[in-house]
Amino acid sequence: MKGAAVPVLMYHHISPDREVTPEQFEGQLRLLRDKGYYTPDLAGARALLSGEAGARGKPVLLTFDDGYADNWICAWPLLKKYGFRAVIFVTTSRLTEGPARPTLADGAVPPGTLKDERGPAGFLTWSELKAMTSSGVFEAGSHTHTHRDFVKRSAYKDLDAELGTSASLIERHTGARPVSIGWPWGHHEKSWEGAVRRAGYTMAFTTVTGVNRPGCDLLYLKRIKVSRGGLSWFRSRLLLHGLPLVSDLYGKLYGLDRKLKRRRA
Repeated sequence: MKGAAVPVLMYHHISPDREVTPEQFEGQLRLLRDKGYYTPDLAGARALLSGEAGARGKPVLLTFDDGYADNWICAWPLLKKYGFRAVIFVTTSRLTEGPARPTLADGAVPPGTLKDERGPAGFLTWSELKAMTSSGVFEAGSHTHTHRDFVKRSAYKDLDAELGTSASLIERHTGARPVSIGWPWGHHEKSWEGAVRRAGYTMAFTTVTGVNRPGCDLLYLKRIKVSRGGLSWFRSRLLLHGLPLVSDLYGKLYGLDRKLKRRRA
């Protein structure tokens, strides 16, 4: 029988002042390589989850949210070095014009991110995104145009514009229309499916913890947040989420714990 479970790892920053440093990220990539993991593109992941194709090893998707500059400066050269792909969900209103900056491969110093995370210099330039996608290392997806929280803070009336504008800008600057969206804050609702499809997206990623199995809903894909850089923690998560039934149970308990914490806050 064809098809395979696909864990999806969720990153934000790769930086010396964050939970995953460049050195730690390289260690994680080395571990994935040594354990026989490979990174299909989104079309390949879709084929695995729909049962149209079989795995040639252990599939895993690597995803990055927001479109931070350190994803180009630090993550891109390391992914290229180890022959892995990734998906980057960019908030298109935050990307700027300008040249591509030097990366670690060019001898650049890894940037600090805590001081001015939301400033223009903290995000990718369109030139960098183009270089990332043209290399085949990254595939661009949408993180909406403005990163608003459509559940808590904003009306839904312009969701079509948010999704369509983001897709059009990515297509204009990279030459490829995105087929995936990573929801800001992980929030998603059933009623949004029409807007997602009208914008041309066929895969939508949440922050619900767990592994995606063949036959799952491609508009409600689960992810595993990489919140630590240590190899022992990373290895334990690969083991835990390598067992789909255990992963499902963990995801339910983790989700319940998050709900209880929000109620206490």
